[in-house]
Amino acid sequence: MTGEAHPVFDEKSGRAAKPGAPEVSGRLPLAVRRHRLVAEIDRRLRTRCGLPAAAPLVLGVSGGADSVALMLACVVLRDRAAGKRVGRKPIVEPIVVHVNHHLREEADADAEFVAELCRASSLPFHLEHVRPWEAGGNLEAAARDMRYEALKRSALKVGAGCVAVGHHGEDQLETMLIALCRGAGLEGLSGMAWSRPLDERVRLIRPMLAARKCDCEDLCRAAGIMWREDPTNRDIDQARARLRREVLPALEALWPDAPRRASSTGDLLAVARQALSERIEEAFGAAANRGWGRARLAGLPLPVVAAGLRRAAVDEVPDISDELGQRQLLSAAEHITCDDRRPKRFDWPGGLILHVTSRQVELLRCAGGNGNDEDGS
Repeated sequence: MTGEAHPVFDEKSGRAAKPGAPEVSGRLPLAVRRHRLVAEIDRRLRTRCGLPAAAPLVLGVSGGADSVALMLACVVLRDRAAGKRVGRKPIVEPIVVHVNHHLREEADADAEFVAELCRASSLPFHLEHVRPWEAGGNLEAAARDMRYEALKRSALKVGAGCVAVGHHGEDQLETMLIALCRGAGLEGLSGMAWSRPLDERVRLIRPMLAARKCDCEDLCRAAGIMWREDPTNRDIDQARARLRREVLPALEALWPDAPRRASSTGDLLAVARQALSERIEEAFGAAANRGWGRARLAGLPLPVVAAGLRRAAVDEVPDISDELGQRQLLSAAEHITCDDRRPKRFDWPGGLILHVTSRQVELLRCAGGNGNDEDGS
């Protein structure tokens, strides 16, 4: 990799970060520049992710094989355009951001590793610090939320409209399996989106959702880089780690292209989810609505009624998602669409009560509700 190194900046201290351990110098090998993953990322950035040409692009790089592969591919794309014509703007102008969560002893070494890769690659580098334990509650969720907030903050500082992360096909398959086993609706089953807003100014994009993890590792090896490993990824007490270690190898032994096929299925389910959302919007109105005419709902298919009720319940109590099961929703939907006109009450988690009369369906929230899962008359 050639060119003058950009400054490596620590957002916390305002000082240059210390160099790390990787030895990377000179132009990237031909095997890297011609690697199939580079071509795939190039295509997905333009088609699925809608990245404008010559736009600054923030890369969230943890130091793992997936995010390092994403970084290498973007370096190739940057250098490829620059080499074709003097003064030509590259398709991407990558800017690396590493978020230090301070949750592991190796966290500082991970940051130094990424910083040194950026020096060798002539990439701008920003280091963000977050401390998720200070938020309380679920540590993993707090770390994720703070990480995306830090990436968005960095994007706004450098004028980037997109933040790219290295989620790949196996990550997508894991997400869909977890959603399936939790009884999620189409929103969960469709998996991670290629692009979604972080806010009205910045989008999160995932250009590797159809790529294989082995391709990420192969690209790193071709560049002579040994990536960083997060030991928590091997903790089988965590659902994702156990899926990754015990379930995915069995699935891929039966269907070697399962991650890529899961990504394609996710695309189809996302289209179905959009169609369902439009149907729900037409029948139920805005998500904030809590009352509907029974006759209007009675003519709808059961899954549409159940999905509409779920949308209203989650809008009222956002953290109810995992507690409100499909059995409860379908039980209510069946009564709404049946010929029995007697009033009925359904007690749901989060203190929610669904009242169904001969003419009206109404969702109420009772402060201090008992969270009873059963429905009663």
